[in-house]
Amino acid sequence: MSEESVKVAVRLRPFNQREKENNAELIISMKGNSTIIINPDNRSEERQFTFDYSYWSHDGYRADSGGVLLPDGPTSRYASQQMVFDDLGKGVLDNAFKGYACSLFAYGQTGSGKSYSIMGYGPNRGIVPIICEELFRRIGQNNDKDKKFQVTFSMMEIYNEQIRDLLSKGQSDGKYLQLRQSPDNGFYVQSLTQVPVGSFKEIEQRMDQGTAKRTIAATNMNATSSRAHTMVTLIFDQFQGSENTNGSRKRSVINLIDLAGSERAGLTGATGDRLKEGANINRSLSALGNVISALADGKKMVPYRDSVLTKLLQNALGGNSKTIMIAAISPADINYHETLSTLRYADRAKRIKNKAIVNEDPMEKLIRELKEENERLKNSLQTTELPASVVTKDMSSQEIEKVRQQLREEMTEKMNANLAELEAQNQQAYERKLAQARKEAAEMAIQSLSKEDRTGNLSKNKPYLSNLNEDPQLSGVIRHFLVHKTTGIGRKPSAEADAKNQKVHWVTLQGLGLADQHALLIRHGKTGAEVELRVAPGASKMTKVNGVPLKESITLQNRDRILFGRFIFPHRMCCDCVLIVVS
Repeated sequence: MSEESVKVAVRLRPFNQREKENNAELIISMKGNSTIIINPDNRSEERQFTFDYSYWSHDGYRADSGGVLLPDGPTSRYASQQMVFDDLGKGVLDNAFKGYACSLFAYGQTGSGKSYSIMGYGPNRGIVPIICEELFRRIGQNNDKDKKFQVTFSMMEIYNEQIRDLLSKGQSDGKYLQLRQSPDNGFYVQSLTQVPVGSFKEIEQRMDQGTAKRTIAATNMNATSSRAHTMVTLIFDQFQGSENTNGSRKRSVINLIDLAGSERAGLTGATGDRLKEGANINRSLSALGNVISALADGKKMVPYRDSVLTKLLQNALGGNSKTIMIAAISPADINYHETLSTLRYADRAKRIKNKAIVNEDPMEKLIRELKEENERLKNSLQTTELPASVVTKDMSSQEIEKVRQQLREEMTEKMNANLAELEAQNQQAYERKLAQARKEAAEMAIQSLSKEDRTGNLSKNKPYLSNLNEDPQLSGVIRHFLVHKTTGIGRKPSAEADAKNQKVHWVTLQGLGLADQHALLIRHGKTGAEVELRVAPGASKMTKVNGVPLKESITLQNRDRILFGRFIFPHRMCCDCVLIVVS
């Protein structure tokens, strides 16, 4: 088992609008694999860093007819999304088919372009969707009848040191999940939804589902994507052999992580809950930095347990994984300190050594071990004795019972996981789960439509509200079609308000400065395409249309921007309110 360094790439984005307005100066240059940063206060002071890849995506590009950004000529050094995938993503797929665990994560300050590299925007798809599409393209090229493939998909986020399942439904929707540890698999998320997927289109549907859940959470918590770490996991199984018990299984766990943006409270103007969110982000990123430093220095004690994020990344950093880090940086002088910090972070990460092994097991051995472990767990559940290591003399009977119950839950969870693992070895069982997942996806797609959508009566010119977010991934995800004569906007419509406005359909929104009954949207005219926005008394100061405070009412035009509640400019942090576009 040979050691292999974490592969590190740095990518430089173009100036954003804020940087252009502030006449920002370029302080980054690249030569080959080297990235050079200049101190804007002392132009003679340069620092040079060398990585596996240094991607120049600052300028030298054009958009083709489909909107895809490409180099603008033969001398351009612009690094496109496809180039990044060719260098990094193809290696992830090659290693996955060999049976290695793979991890790819993006790091950088808020707004540095992490999400663009990982997920992409519009036609400029990022490395994650391209990897997913290419995975199924390669599966489709298989001609070996004795070789079977299974892919399961999960998506979660870590917000304020808590784990949220982005694919959950029913009673578990919105609940935070527990992080557990097993001797064999290390840290794992208990009860995380893992959905079988049989095509790239199905992954796209699940990613849209997860993104919509992120958007709703961001709106309700006055948060945006930069305040949560997002992790997409693909479990890729390859079965070789006509009979399961006589064959073997290769398993690759592919983790694709979009880390929250690093930020300084003074720079963002964060206070209150924002400051708490920022502190938790910086805590987990600081813990990640400590882990990277300890591994880079070859220390025996590595502080993986200091945060939820580092626990989940234990295999990716210093463990059994082929790992890639993308460090996203700003070109502007006003971000000098944050950019230098990111480059130092990445420079330490490249010194980490991982020991990846092919995860392949004979099916007969795998099935036998799972059955034996379940039998041991079943016997343990039947005994009332607790291990001496978990009981102390000063514990009360209630505390002992609490520990006993917790152990029972953990053992039951492990038994269920083993049963699921046993079932996964059965191709017919997997096909049943896949069919059920497809049925649920179709039902969710229908449920997401209004009655008019489902019956085909929704006209193209029927008005609707759509969300705006500084993260392009989250913009336009939520839509409220104005299918009723009157639609109310508010935090908490009261029973009195409902009685008074019996024909009002309420849309509940959360945010600072939003009143319980904030405003009404009233449709006029024969087709109902004309929409009047009428604010409640006292809510006019907290309602703006295209940046202008609304006094009483206004007839809305196509693509008007309505601001309900308070707003903090995006370059100072993000939205403190709900920002809506009317079309």
